[in-house]
Formats: sequence, C-alpha cells, structure tokens
Amino acid sequence: MKGYILNSIFVFVGSTIGLFLGKHINEKIKSCVFNALGLFTFFIGIKMASTCKDIIPVVFCIVLGTVFGSMLNIEENTSNLIEKLSRKISSKQSNVDGFIAATTLFCVGSMTIIGSIKDGLYDDVLLIKTKSVMDGFASIILSSKYGISVIYSVVSVFFIQGFITIFAKHLTILSSTQMMEFIDGVGGILVLGIAINLLNLKQIKTLNMLPSLIFIIVYGLIFRHV
Repeated sequence: MKGYILNSIFVFVGSTIGLFLGKHINEKIKSCVFNALGLFTFFIGIKMASTCKDIIPVVFCIVLGTVFGSMLNIEENTSNLIEKLSRKISSKQSNVDGFIAATTLFCVGSMTIIGSIKDGLYDDVLLIKTKSVMDGFASIILSSKYGISVIYSVVSVFFIQGFITIFAKHLTILSSTQMMEFIDGVGGILVLGIAINLLNLKQIKTLNMLPSLIFIIVYGLIFRHV
C-alpha cells in the first residue's frame, strides 16, 4: 500500500473517531500522546540523518537552504496565504474551518514533502507511516472541535501527497545510494526540527528549511562522479 493511501485511511478513521469520541478524551491524555509521537519522530529524524556518511555537504546545504528560505520567508508567507484563502472561502461557505485547518496540518510541511519523496523514489514508507499515525491522532482532536468538515481533508491528503509521490517516482536520476543518503541527511535534520516543535522545546520554522533539499540534490547531481 502506498503511503498516501495509508495516510488518507488514518485521517478518515481518526476523523470518524473524533466525531463520536473526541470530546470525551482528556486533554492530559492528548498531550501525552503527542509527546510520545514527538519522541518517536525525534528517533526517526536521528535514524535518517545518521545514514549519511558525508556530513559536510549536509551541514552546508542546511545552512544555505535555511538562510535562503528565511530570506523568502516561506513559512510566514505560506501561513498568510492560507489565512487569506480561508477568509475568502469562509465568507462564501460555512463549516470549512475544519477542512482548512486539517488540510494545512496534514499537507503543508516538511514531513509531507520528504516522506512522499522517499515513498516515491525509494519505496520507503517509514516516514509516511509515522506521519499517518500522527495525523490519525490529530484528526481525532480536530474533528472533535470542527466536526465532519475535517473528514473532507482526506481528499486533500490523497491528491496532494499522491501527486508528490507519483512525481518523485519518475525522478530516477535521484535514486542512487549516495543521493538517498544526502536526502536522508537533510531530511533527517528537518524531521528533528518537527520533533522539537511537537515536544514544545522550541519553535523551529521547518518550512523555511525546505530549500535545503533542493541544494543537497543539486550538490549530489554536480558531484556524483567525483
């Protein structure tokens, strides 16, 4: 089963549970669950990053990509765009807040992009499986607050993640062992950032770090024969 299908199922099941049982789940339990998911995400990030033997290009590309992403202000601009779209849609249509919130959470982020690329390129669904479990629990909480509109985000997850996965499948030029290590190295650092956010240790703007993936891919293509 491809990762985006599994993720869609988890969101659907979680949203359904949340509609009926979400309001009865204690806030303390919800917090404990997300702490556990944060720790597991931290473990996945370390596991990914440690597979890369050549760490210097990873450090260089992370720094360069983060500076570039911060100059473009990717995270804040993305947030502002979503907020504007939300206001426009909400003015014409009721009960879409849950759909907007869920689509943003499940489809806009480093884990979605990295996980889908790894799924498409290397048939590695570990990261997407982790994300699926996280999204399943998150959808319980969201649907308990917003109602049935959260379930509609299944469509967004299926098509957005599916598109990235299928597109990545055709990028065979990136399928070498060295390139996989580079992508895991940078991706692992970004996943660690997500874990730190989940654990509320510090707020790291991981969307601003996404250009690092482009820089490491360019580096790998240029120096693959060196």
